Amino acid sequence: MEFLSTQELPDLQQRSHRMKLKFMIILFVFMAAACNLPALVPTVTLSPSPTIPPNTPGLIVRGHVTDNGAGLAGVEVYKRFAAYPWERIATSDENGYYESEFIFIPGDEMVSIKVELAGYSFEPPYYYWRHYHGFEDTTHDFAASTVP
Repeated sequence: MEFLSTQELPDLQQRSHRMKLKFMIILFVFMAAACNLPALVPTVTLSPSPTIPPNTPGLIVRGHVTDNGAGLAGVEVYKRFAAYPWERIATSDENGYYESEFIFIPGDEMVSIKVELAGYSFEPPYYYWRHYHGFEDTTHDFAASTVP
């Protein structure tokens, strides 16, 4: 084991101090740069909604589901054509709003819309109308009440 002489010890302490000072300066430069650079967090780019060609026959259904005027979340929205079974097309968000994607309908069709959530009944129980050939963007609201 070697021991440092009294002349080497101050020299070693001075080099150690210079090394610490350089490290602190480099750290300061990196910290200052990090505060001024834009965040390197990846940004999420949403794909655009599919565009519906002009004059494409079909419909979009939207509306609100409320319980005593407040939006009701988690309500399943279903559609049915005249000779077809019910199909889920949307679910209401935290504000009670729902919106279907574009539903292609090649011609005239009888359309029904209803909503469901366990423990609730809805007014009206459903909507039923004739969709004529063409594009339709329709709004149908439902009011919920708890089932005793």
